[in-house]
Amino acid sequence: MDSNLTETKPLNGWRRHSPQPSLPEANGSVPIKKGLGFWRKMLAFSGPGYLIAVGYMDPGNWATDLAGGSRFGYTLLSVI
Repeated sequence: MDSNLTETKPLNGWRRHSPQPSLPEANGSVPIKKGLGFWRKMLAFSGPGYLIAVGYMDPGNWATDLAGGSRFGYTLLSVI
């Protein structure tokens, strides 16, 4: 073993709890009233999920998903 190696101490910067989120201008949540039914809650999350899905399924990802699916026997359920 090399005797020139020294052990470094870990930094505690990322392990401390921060009182505010890392990006306060981009951090947010969807308010949902209590006592609503299952479908109402599902619709509250579907809007942001739809936006993320549209941004994720660009033509490059679509082609990669189809190629990977055809190689390993999976099918693409839907494209928005």
